[in-house]
This record gives sequence, structure tokens and C-alpha cells, in this order.
Amino acid sequence: MAYPFDLRRIQSRAALIRALGIDDERLDAVIAFDPPPRFGSPEHAEHSANASLFSQAAMLFLRHDIPKSNPNRGYRTVWEPAFLKNEYKALARRLDSFFRLALNGYPHDRAFGYYPGRNIRENAQAHAGHKHLLALDITSFFPSISAERIEALFAGLGVEAEVAKLLSRFVTIGGALPLGLPTSPALSNAILVPLDIELQAMAEAKGVTYSRYADDLSFSSDGALPDVEVIRGYIERHGFELAEAKTRRSKIGQAHYVTGLSISDPIRPHVPRARKRILRQELYYAGKFGIDGHFAHLGINSSQRVQEEVNRLDGLVKFVAHHEPSLSGSLKNDWATALRASGMRPSFAPKNQHRSPFHLFIDEAEFVRGGKKVLALGMAVTQHARRIVDETREVLAATLEDLWAAGDVGAIERRGMHFADATEDLRLDYVRRLEQMPFEGFVAFATCAAPTDYQATYLRLLNALIFRRLKAAESQAAILCFEENDKVSREAIKACVRDAHDALRQARDRHPLMIDVQFVSKPDMRVSVPDFLLGVLGKYLQSKPVAEGKPESRERLMFERVRDKLRVIADLDHGTEYSRRRPIEPWNP
Repeated sequence: MAYPFDLRRIQSRAALIRALGIDDERLDAVIAFDPPPRFGSPEHAEHSANASLFSQAAMLFLRHDIPKSNPNRGYRTVWEPAFLKNEYKALARRLDSFFRLALNGYPHDRAFGYYPGRNIRENAQAHAGHKHLLALDITSFFPSISAERIEALFAGLGVEAEVAKLLSRFVTIGGALPLGLPTSPALSNAILVPLDIELQAMAEAKGVTYSRYADDLSFSSDGALPDVEVIRGYIERHGFELAEAKTRRSKIGQAHYVTGLSISDPIRPHVPRARKRILRQELYYAGKFGIDGHFAHLGINSSQRVQEEVNRLDGLVKFVAHHEPSLSGSLKNDWATALRASGMRPSFAPKNQHRSPFHLFIDEAEFVRGGKKVLALGMAVTQHARRIVDETREVLAATLEDLWAAGDVGAIERRGMHFADATEDLRLDYVRRLEQMPFEGFVAFATCAAPTDYQATYLRLLNALIFRRLKAAESQAAILCFEENDKVSREAIKACVRDAHDALRQARDRHPLMIDVQFVSKPDMRVSVPDFLLGVLGKYLQSKPVAEGKPESRERLMFERVRDKLRVIADLDHGTEYSRRRPIEPWNP
């Protein structure tokens, strides 16, 4: 069962800051953020002249103005966190947990957007085969949800008044819910629970099927459909407006689509025929004339634009293959053949990387699962190595200077911030600090059956992690810091890293400009972060559940503090990757 994040327990600004994993300065910067006008507009030039381009507040979020499919409808503004992406993702998961705990009807069973296991196909499937369809859109869906409305939502669920106000400011930009922040989907779905409940009740009374995907409302039936004016009344009572130009009626034999998929087939939704025809045509020309030749014929010649088109076509192949399994094999084969012949591949440049090098701190630990020894490799990736070392040293110094500190202080002084030597008090102090440190954690583990398998298993784990981490460090230096291990040769580790870097370079894939491999021993502070991540994870995986109604165990609570810092946990024995969306559970449920 997922740990319930009860935001009602937070009673102060200081407690909220700790829960968000940030500090006072960052919270104030978010609250003070002044949204810049659209690039190229007269207002933008004036704003740029008056704003400090190097202030933290000015750089917290990136604005992307994306033209809508109908140019007459202007732009869709998407906001991207520049420095707090992981913090917003962690908060998004915790908001979802809180709403499931405190908000009756959340998640609503007719809402299909932004929930794991629900998607556009599930949304369309609900209407498959129905003769008549009424599709409507809500105007300016996200921007119409104000900070005041979100504050009222939190307050109505029992969140302390000051905390509700600060939270509402933290998750909004310019006083409204922004498209693009990871927290916006859960908040929008929570705000719409009362509307979903009312529309579902109305639809059921008329024998109609209702579903919602974000701002897209769909009603289908083999008989009569609800009157648009009746639906408008519900929507306006809840503070929204209908997008008049997007209201559409259809029936089987026409363009009968729900969230982009045809629902004419009663068995399952399909990708529209026109879209499949265009894809087959593009793949044919790419195969016949080469990818460069195909796009050159369309007037696309710059390498950047060609790469964008390769990415677009790759996404379309995957989209159609996912929704049309019978076509998957031929489409993927034709596309792979065209890519090989042209020496190309999809590639997506990293965003928002400042020029600091990437530091990768690596340590290992051993667990026991089902009586078998498991070797785990932990990796902490950061562009703020100095801050992590300084904060680690601060926590350690506070313990060493405490005349009443428990445990073997001498061992702690000799070994540094080492999970195995740390007392429970020190572990908790450091884990609390880890919550606010700027890094991402990654772990891979696999059974190590015998001592003679140790080096091979270690290198297998390293190989499973290193490719994606080097890709993410494109155009920067990557400095890898391994804890010394007498069971694995330095040359074998260097060769593994070098081979991964060479493979990425030869494939013309993303890769760092240079790599540097270093080896250190405790008490070097750089390996304290992966050491503690592995220690906390190991205790959690081997923890036992508590009886119903009893407090959660310390091991599980400790892990919940750092769960959102661990981006990927890979179980190589079972070929499974765990993440925020697919959380890992203890081995002793």
C-alpha cells in the first residue's frame, strides 16, 4: 500500500519547506516569479530590459509558446521548471496520494487523463461502437483554475490556512494553474471531481456514456445525447466555460473520434485511416529515397530541422504501432531499415543544462533476498558536487561536536558519513538533509551467486546504469567517482565506462565531451550519498509490514523520505525498472 502523504499534518511554513525538499530562498523565488511575456512580443523587449536575466527568480521556469493547430487560436503556453523539476515531480506524487486520502471521489472513474493505467485509448474504449457522439472542450482549462481556487481546495480538505496559501502559490504561475508543471494534472483532476460526479450522474440517468480526458468531455450513446445547453449549465456552475468552436457531433460513418482515435469499431479504437495512410506514405519515400532525400524533397535541409522531423516520424511510428498491434511489426521494421540506411536515429537534446560538469558518485552494497546474496550499485548524479560535500560535512561535524552523541564516535570520525557506522540519530539527520540536496539517485541490483561472480555482476550493474547517465551529460564533462573496491579491478571499471562512452560517440548519440574516472575511499564525502541511498533502500526492501492500525516502521518511513530522489531502481534479475510511477515494494510484504 502506498504511503499516505497527509498534508494536513503540516502546520507551518518551515514544515512545508522541509516537505517540499527546498529552502526559504527557493520558495520565495517561486512566489516572486514574474512571468515573462511571449518571446518576440513588444512587451517581451520591455520586460527583458527591466528584468535581471541572472536572478534566480527570472530563471526558475522556461516559457514555451506553442502555436495551436489552428493559427487563428493563437498560442498554448507551456511552463517548464528549470531547476526544480524533481521537486515538482515529487510534490505531484504526494498531491495524488493526499487527494486519494482526503478527497472523496478522487480519482473519478470517468477521468482518464494523467492517471497511471489510464490513457487516450482507455478513454476512447469507453465509447467504442456507440452510434452517436458529442464532444466538447473547456476553454482555457488550466489557466482558468486560479491560485485562489486551489487555496480553497486545500483549505476545504483541512490544510492549515498559511500552508494552503503557500502551496497554492508554489503550484501556480501568474495566479493560475500552468500547463507543463508536473503538479498541474493532479490539481486539475481534484478541482474537477465535483463536476465529474454531476456529469456522470446526469449521463447515467439518460443512458449515456461520459468520460473526460483533461479538458475534453465526451458523451456517447446509441440513442439521444444530452443537450449542449444542459451541459453548459453544469460547466458554468463550476467556474468554467465551453469552447464553442470545438463542440462537435458525429455518428458512425463520419469522423467519429474520441481523443484522436476512431470509435466506429465496437471492439476497440483505431488510429484514423488518414493518419495511417500518411505514415505509410512517409515510410515508403524514406525507404526509397533515403531520409535526407525525402525531407529535402519537402524543402527541409538543415540538420536541425531534419533531426526534428526524424524525431517526429519516430514518435508517429511508435504511436500507431502502440494502438494498432497488427501493424506494429511492419511499421517498426520499415522505419528501422530507413534509419539504418541513412545512418540516423532519433535524438533529443538535453534541456536547461548549465555548464557545470556532471558528477557521478558510485558505491555498492549487498542485500539478501530469499536467502540469496544480492549485489546493488548506487549512483548519485549532480551538477552541484561542492554543495553536496559541504552539506555532508556539516551534518557529520554536528555529530562529532555533540558531547552527548550516541554510538562509536571514533568509528564515525574515521569512516566519515557511512551508513553502517552511523547511529539512528545520525542516519535520520543525514536523510533529512538528502531530501533537500540537488541530485538524482539511480540503483541497479542483481543476484551474485558466488564470490567468483562479484566482478562480473558489478560490471553488469554498472553497464545497466552508465549509458543513460552519460547520454544525459551531453556536451558537459562527466566526472565519475567510484568507491574503491578490492573485488573489482580499476581497469575493468574504466574499460566499462570507456566502452559505453565510445559506443555512444560512434553511434552519434548524445554523450559528454570528456570523461574522468576517479577512485576514492571513505571518509571521502562524495560517496556518502550513494552509500546512504543503498543503506536506506536495503533496510526498506527487507522490512516487514506492521499490523493494521499500528505506526509504520522506521525503515519504511526513512525510505519514504528519499523515495522521490531515486529516479530508477532496476532489478536485473527480473528485468523490471521501478520509478515514481511504478514504486518498488519491500521484499517481505
